[in-house]
Amino acid sequence: MAVRWRIEHPGKIGSTSDTVRDRARAGEPGGLVVVAETQTAGRGRGDNVWVSPPGGLWFSLLLRPRLDAADADLLSRMVPVALHPVLDRYVPTKIKPPNDFFTRGLKYGGVLAETELRGGKVVYAVIGVGLDVNFERERLPEELARTATTILSETGRQHPLDTLLGELLTSLAEAYETLKHNPNEIADRYLALLAMYGTGV
Repeated sequence: MAVRWRIEHPGKIGSTSDTVRDRARAGEPGGLVVVAETQTAGRGRGDNVWVSPPGGLWFSLLLRPRLDAADADLLSRMVPVALHPVLDRYVPTKIKPPNDFFTRGLKYGGVLAETELRGGKVVYAVIGVGLDVNFERERLPEELARTATTILSETGRQHPLDTLLGELLTSLAEAYETLKHNPNEIADRYLALLAMYGTGV
């Protein structure tokens, strides 16, 4: 059965991924999507903080795939495979491994995939997505503004966040079905994206 998204909009929260992870540990079924207006404690990889002002698209989703722990990396590959064709319609997009999004050499988005493993299986996965959309890059901290951009800054216009979210979730649902039935296709498509653009940005 295809995943059915259940979207919640809590407004301003600490971290969408932390919220979804807590719900997962409490037994929440897969398909939950938490979308924040802004995050006060958004997280990137490692100890990095993800600056999340109003106007961006900040969301995390919960998946409960039937995957062996050895195949957990397929989840982090599935997300850029799903998101790239949508984002590329807004701005020319390249992927920097493992899953950051760049245009003109400037970063405007990224993905954080976290999994809970038990008994050699994936119990759940929390996929966090952050996209700099409807604000000027000058609103970013100075140290980020030199290497980052936003879709608004690149296109000169705002884009409806609900429309973008819907497009991304539709593509994610399709890629998730592919992952369940033909995981090798996800791996091949991810490698094809990297080969198409190279590992640089």
